Amino acid sequence: MSETPLKNQIITWLKGFNYWFQYTGNRLLEGEAVTKELVTFAYLLFKEDYGLKEMEAERADIVFSEITCGDEASKGKLQIKAIKGIENVNALAAYQSIEINPNLTIIYGGNGTGKSGYIRLLNNAFTSRGDKQILPNVFKEETTGEPYCKFIFQSDDSHYELEFPKDKDNIAFTQFSVFDSHSVRVLLEQDNKLNFTPSGFEFFEKVLQLYEALSSILREEITTNRPANEFEKHFINENPIQTEIINLGANTDVKKLKEIGNYSKTDAEKLDQNLTKWKEIKSLDVLKKITELQNLQKQLSELTTRQQAILDRLKPEDIKSYQSLIASFSEFQKLAKQEGIKSLKEYEIESLESEEWREFIKASRSYAVVLTKNRKKGDEYPAENDKCLFCLQPLADKEITLINSYWKLLKSQAEAELNRIIQRIREVEKGLKGLAPVKFDATTTLFEYINAVAPALAQKWKDLVSDSETSRQNLITNLSNRNLDLNVSSFAVSTKEFEAITKRITDAIENLININPAKELEELEAKINYFKDKSLLNKLLDKILAFVAVHKWAAKAEKCLSIFNTRLVTIKQGELFREHITEKYTKTFNDECEKLNAPKVVNIVQRNAKGSTLRKLQVAGKVANNILSEGEQRAISLADFLTEVRLDPKNKGIFFDDPVSSQDHDRREKIAARIVNLSKQTQTIIFTHDIAFFIRLKIIAETTGVNYQYTTIRKAGDIPGIINPDLPWIVQPVKKRIRTLKDRLVRLKKVEQENSEDDYFFAAKAWYILLREAWERAVEERLFKGVVERFSLGIQTLRLKKVVITDALITEIEHGMTESSNWLHDAAAGLNPTPPDTSKAEADLKDLEDFAQKCLAA
Repeated sequence: MSETPLKNQIITWLKGFNYWFQYTGNRLLEGEAVTKELVTFAYLLFKEDYGLKEMEAERADIVFSEITCGDEASKGKLQIKAIKGIENVNALAAYQSIEINPNLTIIYGGNGTGKSGYIRLLNNAFTSRGDKQILPNVFKEETTGEPYCKFIFQSDDSHYELEFPKDKDNIAFTQFSVFDSHSVRVLLEQDNKLNFTPSGFEFFEKVLQLYEALSSILREEITTNRPANEFEKHFINENPIQTEIINLGANTDVKKLKEIGNYSKTDAEKLDQNLTKWKEIKSLDVLKKITELQNLQKQLSELTTRQQAILDRLKPEDIKSYQSLIASFSEFQKLAKQEGIKSLKEYEIESLESEEWREFIKASRSYAVVLTKNRKKGDEYPAENDKCLFCLQPLADKEITLINSYWKLLKSQAEAELNRIIQRIREVEKGLKGLAPVKFDATTTLFEYINAVAPALAQKWKDLVSDSETSRQNLITNLSNRNLDLNVSSFAVSTKEFEAITKRITDAIENLININPAKELEELEAKINYFKDKSLLNKLLDKILAFVAVHKWAAKAEKCLSIFNTRLVTIKQGELFREHITEKYTKTFNDECEKLNAPKVVNIVQRNAKGSTLRKLQVAGKVANNILSEGEQRAISLADFLTEVRLDPKNKGIFFDDPVSSQDHDRREKIAARIVNLSKQTQTIIFTHDIAFFIRLKIIAETTGVNYQYTTIRKAGDIPGIINPDLPWIVQPVKKRIRTLKDRLVRLKKVEQENSEDDYFFAAKAWYILLREAWERAVEERLFKGVVERFSLGIQTLRLKKVVITDALITEIEHGMTESSNWLHDAAAGLNPTPPDTSKAEADLKDLEDFAQKCLAA
């Protein structure tokens, strides 16, 4: 690790920057926070350094205060005394309380007892990468409030209470860490930032805060100094002045702008001259005549286009085609009747043969095809037991015959051809209706003009337009009614007859243009508008120059935004982090792997990102979880977590959730020993559903003299999360088992007095099973003095000296085991065994208690 203090290295780095950063960085290095006052002053210095503001006053010299040794870590004492008043966390019982030991607290909870709910609450309250999803009680309909809990802390000699989430920002919540199964995945699969800031490295976080604040202020000022161009609306004429105004901004040539905006006396005289000449030419009326002819030209083009479209549909061959189509319709309609309609007469169907009826039948057939496709056997609708498509009533044979007649009609060739003809008629009818009508009579200016120059042509086409429109409407009616009742004339003429009129109008317009002074007027108007715009620019010049000035400032300031790029800060932070932290982190990590028997093939890969140093656990360049077994993954994740905790000078305590999942017996033992040993210096709380691990923690704590306490999380009925200080029966020592049996004996007496014989039989049998197990535990614990214990990894041979076995004790064991088990086994029905009464049970329990006392005295 580096011998040069971190602060001194940062000072050396700062001296390579401009004054503003040296000055501000020195204040941050001396412990100042990024306050509004500091940001404001730093921004002032920054703008002066980069020419965004003139220097206002003489600057003071910067005095750096180098050190010869590093800062000491925080040493304040802080412990959690209790967790109380939990509410609205999953389905956990409310208002429970967990007392926390200063050293080691072991909390056992079986599956479904609510242990995970407590862990999620802790993940949200304290420093954690674990599962933070807290749900309300999904089994209750009423809405509950947000999760809530009280934490009792002790700092030195004082106690205080903090509420979660109200006090979540209190520094106390940052001084405890949580490790759970979700943390394993995060530590293995993702890049992770340290959950604490190593002493001295908070400087870089403050620099990032300063950068963000200054960048935000600069961006805001840049935006302010980029006002919208409000001058464009005043310059509507296309000329060099408008171009200059539209492009006003940072790239504007100020010298050129001033030259254009210089409106002289000569300019004013030229404006007056041009205005006088324009008024003289404007008095001519040629432009109006050109406009009128152009309108006639447009009307004629529209007339010929529309009328020709109508005539193209009314040619002799087209009229014959339409008549043939209608005749074919009548012919195939008769054939369709012969093939299928007659078979439907008996059903007296209303509107039979109408197009609406046919469309209805077609739609029904389409729906029936869909039903057939969805059936497993592919039976075609209608089949036996089918229902009507509309009323859903069962179909009788008559109705099925009717529906099949419909289908037969649709399948007939005549019906198919009839449908094709109907479709074609509809298309023709639609095309005719879509044609735009034409108006050409005495009410139109176009007719008036053509009638004046070519009366015969005007009258001819007046009649043609009227007649063709009548024929079009009659044809539409015939097609719609499918008959030939109305007369329809055909036409073999073309609107090309109007080409001479078109040429006449075009020639007239050209002749007028040749004598029209429009070009000269246009040139005069351009000159007039230019001089008017120049005069306006002269009046607005000061405001426009100010507008340009702020845009030029904004452009210059925008280039300075790159100064707040965090890359240089991140690189330097990473360099110093590797020099001062990574070596120690790696050493500590390897030490934890050794203690936990974790694989030593794991490397800590580090990279920098926005002022933070991220790490990832890898094996041979690969993500660790792709290489290692599940047990190995959890072990190295736990080692990484413990490393981070050990290096965090502010950490005061740790929570673990089942840290030995997926571990073999050897590593479980090492993890248990490591956690117990850790609790000597750091307050440690362990949640586990593993009863064997629970017992090992308890035994190791007892044998190593570590202060500890335990409690359990239970489930009562459907309510999980109930805190109970009693141990589960399977791990209770003899003394507590006797007490439990006494409590249950009281309940057994009540059953004996108030319930049926069968109820008592089952209750007594269950009680005697527990009595037998208590005798077994007494032999293990009291007679053999714990030389051999369940869940223990070894035999305590040194305790053999305390073992005393006498014939009398053996006799008592045999008697007690016999009395507690000789009637528990299944017996012949004829024997009809009767369970002992509670007086006998009380006496049998007294024998066990006496035996346990004798073993202690021996």
